[in-house]
Amino acid sequence: MIPDIDPLDQKPVPPGARGEGFLAPATVEEASALRFAAISSLVLAGFEALVALLIGSVAVMAIAIDSLRDGLSAGSALVLAGRDRRLYRLAAVIVAALTAFAFLWIVWIGFTRFGVGRLPNPWLMIAVAAISLAVNVITALRLRVMDVGDDDVRWTWRQTRWDFVADLGVIVAALAISDFAQRWPDLVAGLLIAAFNLWGIWKLVRAMWEAEAEDIRERS
Repeated sequence: MIPDIDPLDQKPVPPGARGEGFLAPATVEEASALRFAAISSLVLAGFEALVALLIGSVAVMAIAIDSLRDGLSAGSALVLAGRDRRLYRLAAVIVAALTAFAFLWIVWIGFTRFGVGRLPNPWLMIAVAAISLAVNVITALRLRVMDVGDDDVRWTWRQTRWDFVADLGVIVAALAISDFAQRWPDLVAGLLIAAFNLWGIWKLVRAMWEAEAEDIRERS
């Protein structure tokens, strides 16, 4: 049996950090998966955002924010493993709120002058989406260990397992741009990715709220 560890320095978690009310400490395997997810997603987010700004792509900017959300969520689960689960839920809601505003910004820039007057380079879009697809598939496979773990942390796995759909959407949009030589496929893909993520964020916040309410009822 793999012992519970502090995921930051891989030392045993103190006995007081275990038990009801605390986030289940990560095992070595879980900590490794969370660390990989956090680092790879944050690096990927920076790369995608840079390319999106250079080519004026709403869709690529949308998957950049998606990657940012994944990285922050995995990082929160890693740092707060073995600590009060209410603190983790608060962090998860803060990350959700910040990225929700970012996705609403995607909707706003989609109807403003972002990228107006030039077509996003479809081949750069495909290249970025292909890299993102590879990273997201590997990340989701590694995070499968979280699917049988703590109920709260399991959301880290749920948030990443369908990210490849957004990457495929960017590829389809890029192919449509190359065929029609118009900007609208990029806009449509970006808005759909934003809408899908906002729906997921709403589900996450509702789940965290219900879990906290259930804990309060059990303690009273």
